[in-house]
Amino acid sequence: GEGDARWNSPRVRTHLLLQAHFSRLTLPADLAADQAWVLARVLPLLQAMVDVASSMGWMQPALAAMELSQMVVQAVWEGRDPLVKQVPHVGKVLDRCKQAGIESVFDLMDMEDSERAQLLHGLSTRQVAEIAGFVNRYPNIEVEHQIVDADTITAGASMAVELSLDREWDEDEDGEVPGPAIAPFFPYTRGEGWWVVIGDPRTQALLVVKRISVGRQLSTAVEFAAPETESVHELKMFLMCDAYLGCDQEFDLKINVLPAEDESEMEED
Repeated sequence: GEGDARWNSPRVRTHLLLQAHFSRLTLPADLAADQAWVLARVLPLLQAMVDVASSMGWMQPALAAMELSQMVVQAVWEGRDPLVKQVPHVGKVLDRCKQAGIESVFDLMDMEDSERAQLLHGLSTRQVAEIAGFVNRYPNIEVEHQIVDADTITAGASMAVELSLDREWDEDEDGEVPGPAIAPFFPYTRGEGWWVVIGDPRTQALLVVKRISVGRQLSTAVEFAAPETESVHELKMFLMCDAYLGCDQEFDLKINVLPAEDESEMEED
């Protein structure tokens, strides 16, 4: 009947297949094939959603699309699953993680070796090696940032934030670029990418999105137009990953925007 037709609508079907992916459900072969088809296309669509949100100046939708990208790659529910569930094989010992208060990948990193061995007891040597591989690849990034010429920012004029990123590096990695994202439930090889987002939380205006790749080290500048109104603006800057949850970072950028120069000249005439 009509209800069946609704379940078969591509939109509903896609939505359900994505939810099944986040819940890591085992699907029958025909649905699994449909799900793989969806997963092959969803990340470029999410990148396009970020581009649209960026051109429209929408901060929340852009951040939501970025978080959805992480969920798709890692097959976890953001906010519902513990972040440590991303780590291969840890799904088998989630109850132990909960008892030990291990919520994030960083919690797992910071454990004493003996405690970690106890937590992972019963997993094979190969499984423990795969866990170590994930933890070593997981982004642990030190960020320094500086507003360029912070004392002379005028309304609507171009301004810039300089960023210096320093990543904790596993010496087993070849070269200066991390290997592909480790994502056992994502059926395709996928690199790791990042976005820098700057916006105004008060107005929810998105000022700039810049796509970057973070290897061992990166220095870059993000340029954008300063807010149009002269006053103190408390902006936020986000460093967002597209492949892992829990490694995003957030910074406060307080800027004092001065009156635009040409306006004061026009008033004098």
